Amino acid sequence: PTRAPTPSPTNAPCDICGEDMSMSIGIPAGIVEFPGQPAISCQELQAQGSAGLIPSSTCERLPSLVNNVCGCNPPCSVCGDGKEVDFPVAVISFPGQPEITCGDLQTNGYVGIIP
Repeated sequence: PTRAPTPSPTNAPCDICGEDMSMSIGIPAGIVEFPGQPAISCQELQAQGSAGLIPSSTCERLPSLVNNVCGCNPPCSVCGDGKEVDFPVAVISFPGQPEITCGDLQTNGYVGIIP
């Protein structure tokens, strides 16, 4: 059987987390799903973007679509720079959000999924 040719890049490189390089992919194994497209990991999607395989018009919209799944926000410590959570099993809640432990909230901050 003949393999399909690899698409050649026709677009500028695309950073799926946005043009600001301080926002990198915190969750490379995160799975992005778009209607009518096969599911793809954040790492694979970024590889396609780097290779110029994502149309520029789509690239402009990607950061807002993949932010939470790919962990595109800059890493942060929920207690402040240079500080650690003292009580990781303590449970906190925010209006309109499910309860979460301080340890899990800190992990979310480090991987960049807290806006």
